[in-house]
Amino acid sequence: MWPRRRLLLVAPSGAPGIDGARALFKEFNLDFVELDPAGPEISSVSSQDWLEKPFACSANEIGPFTEVVVWPGLDDVDWRPQQILKYSLSVQSINVYLHNFFENEIVIPFSEQEVLTEGYPLAGHILKEAGFEPSILWQTKDRTWKCEERPGFIWVLPDSWLSMLAGKETMGRCLANSSSEVLWKRNEMGIDFYRGEGETYVGHLPRRPNPAEEPSAAASIAMCLNLGVSWLDITFALKSAWTDNIMTDNLRWNGNGFGWNARTCGEELLTEGVNDMENRRTC
Repeated sequence: MWPRRRLLLVAPSGAPGIDGARALFKEFNLDFVELDPAGPEISSVSSQDWLEKPFACSANEIGPFTEVVVWPGLDDVDWRPQQILKYSLSVQSINVYLHNFFENEIVIPFSEQEVLTEGYPLAGHILKEAGFEPSILWQTKDRTWKCEERPGFIWVLPDSWLSMLAGKETMGRCLANSSSEVLWKRNEMGIDFYRGEGETYVGHLPRRPNPAEEPSAAASIAMCLNLGVSWLDITFALKSAWTDNIMTDNLRWNGNGFGWNARTCGEELLTEGVNDMENRRTC
C-alpha cells in the first residue's frame, strides 16, 4: 500500500560497477527502479496524480519513488524531473547513500587480483569459516556480481568498486588499537606475520606458486588477524588454498631463543643459549 519506500537509481545503464550496486540493492530486498539520464525524463506521471499512482505501472512508466540516488559524475546534470522538486524528495549521491548505510559497519576492501577461495574472496572466506558472519559483495569467476548479507558487522567489498563510488574516502567505522596491527614480510622461505611494534611472531605461510597473488592474499590475512581471527582458524580456512605445509607446529629460531607456534597463535617459548638465527626455521 502506498506510500512505501522505493528508490530511483539515476545511472547510465551500462556504467562500470552498476551491476554491483544492483546486486547490493537486491540483497537488501530494496524496491528500486532505474533511470538512464540519456533516456527520456519522467514525464508519464503528472504532478497532480503522482502520489496516487500505483506501483504496478506500464513498461514506459517509472512509477512512484520516495528517494533518489545518483551515480558518480551525474550530480551536475540537469536531469531532475519536476516531481522530485515539487515533493521535496531525498536526492543524494550513491557515495552519500553508501556512507550512511555502512556507517556502523566495518568495511574490508579486497583486491580483485585476489584468487577466489572456494568461490569467495579470501578475506570473506576466512571470516565466514571463522564464524564472523561477514556480508560479501564480489564478482564470481564468470564476472557475475553476487552479494550475500549475513548478520555480522563486517562487509567485504571490492576495492576498485569502493574507489570508483567513494574515491579516497573511507567507508564504515575504523578499527581500533592500531598499535597491535599485524604486519607481514616475504622471504625466500615464505610469508611471515608479526604483531605490533615489537614484531611478535604470529605465524608462517609458504610461498604461492604465483608470486603476484601474494601481496593481496597476505594483506587479507593480516586484516583478518587484526579483526581478531585466530591463527588456528586461518590455517583451517586455508587448507584448500595453501596445499603446502602451513607452519602451525614449526620450530622457529628467534633472537632470544626459539618459538614454537604449536597452534597457539604464535606463543613464544623462551630458551637460553641459542644463537640468533632470525628468518630461519626448521621442521
